[in-house]
Amino acid sequence: MRRSVLIAIVSSFLLVVPAFSATIGPVKSQVAAGDLFLGLGYSHTDAKWEDNGSFSDLEIRQNKFFGQAGYGLGNHWVTYLRAGVSTHDADNVFLSGEDFTGEKVVPFVTVGANGPFIQGEVLSIGPFVQGSYYLGENEDTNTTTAVAEKVTLDEMWEARAGLGFQIELEGAQLYGGPMYYISKADIESSSVDLATGQPGILAKTAEEEDNFGMVFGIQWRLREDVTLDLEAQLRSSFDIGLVVNRKF
Repeated sequence: MRRSVLIAIVSSFLLVVPAFSATIGPVKSQVAAGDLFLGLGYSHTDAKWEDNGSFSDLEIRQNKFFGQAGYGLGNHWVTYLRAGVSTHDADNVFLSGEDFTGEKVVPFVTVGANGPFIQGEVLSIGPFVQGSYYLGENEDTNTTTAVAEKVTLDEMWEARAGLGFQIELEGAQLYGGPMYYISKADIESSSVDLATGQPGILAKTAEEEDNFGMVFGIQWRLREDVTLDLEAQLRSSFDIGLVVNRKF
């Protein structure tokens, strides 16, 4: 009964908390030294970018699908590599006020590591680090009676690092902690005035709002060699993510 209540409370929290980006994972992994693990994951992101200047109301949404491979370093530390694809949508990007809908799915790679410095009977504490880079650009075009315009999103990357705290409750691993994050991307609008033929270009490196946030998550062991992670990260807006891993 208590386990069912715990699952309901945590799942409801993860569905409403503001957050950003793919999962980081628990402080103390269930992977032993030399073990390999493979996983599949998904996350939905809604992030606010810039608070002044050009593209000041930029809000980028992403759906990420990825696979990952990881390795146990020993003492419950792990490192991992992810590869996947991401969609990109944004509000009020074009000069006409229309929304941006990326015409492509953009591949990305992520590397990360985490593990405990302190391991107690109840509480474990340790750092994490993660970085992602997007291997290509996304674009969309819009034409009105006055202007033909193309907007391009390129050179997108993100990084985060922080300190996690983890406890075990009813067989589930609950974890969370503070983090520092940074996300940047180049965005360019190239337009042509259809009446005069006059071209125009507006280009800028945009950055996600704020730099400090929190991460919260829960990991369940579905089988002896299979785990499920659900996670949220408090950042500029909201995100929820999940990963299913199997160790070998």
